[in-house]
Amino acid sequence: MAAGIAVGIFVFLFTAAFLGQNVLHNNEAGSFPGLLAGIWAAWPLIHKARVQRHNFLHPAATEYQVPVKQAFATIRDLLADISYNFGDKWHIASADTISGRITADLRFVDEEVHHDIDSRGQIHTRRERRQRYIGLEISIRDSGAGTAVVKMDFTPKIEGLQFYACAPIIVGMIASIESRIGPGLQAEDPVSSKLPAPPWWLIAASALALLAMFGDVQKAIFQ
Repeated sequence: MAAGIAVGIFVFLFTAAFLGQNVLHNNEAGSFPGLLAGIWAAWPLIHKARVQRHNFLHPAATEYQVPVKQAFATIRDLLADISYNFGDKWHIASADTISGRITADLRFVDEEVHHDIDSRGQIHTRRERRQRYIGLEISIRDSGAGTAVVKMDFTPKIEGLQFYACAPIIVGMIASIESRIGPGLQAEDPVSSKLPAPPWWLIAASALALLAMFGDVQKAIFQ
């Protein structure tokens, strides 16, 4: 995501400056085409990052070679037992054996390190405590062959700027489940990161930008 934004900003600045100074001889006229060029450059990277984020928080269903009742009991006990930091634990809101659905949430406090520069140019480090939250919904069903298919959905919320602050806990939870009931096999395909067709608003805006730029080029030629 950060790479996509950085590429978009670079392309915007470069294209706007190049068109404005060398082609249109009008710095303001190059801003809109430059903006659209930056969006076109950033869009594939941002799309890929969004899909990766989705597949991380909503991993594909996994089939484990254990019965549904065993998988359900093992995961429920794991959520009740595991703790983080200084005793932060999952709160199990519901564990319905009939529907095979477990919902839980985890709240904890984490520290972020910030670096500040004072008026004399000296760097100071300070720590700030931030709230973290992870909602978890687990669905466990029978595959039809006596094995359990587990689908997990995580919903993190963070305070502060550390976008992936909850990632270690999510990775650790998946690893803990597999360590207790054994490795699983992917039961469905994750969301594809294949680039879809560009949005219509971007195509329409690009067409308008080309028409406007064509008019500006004519003005620059005949002036």
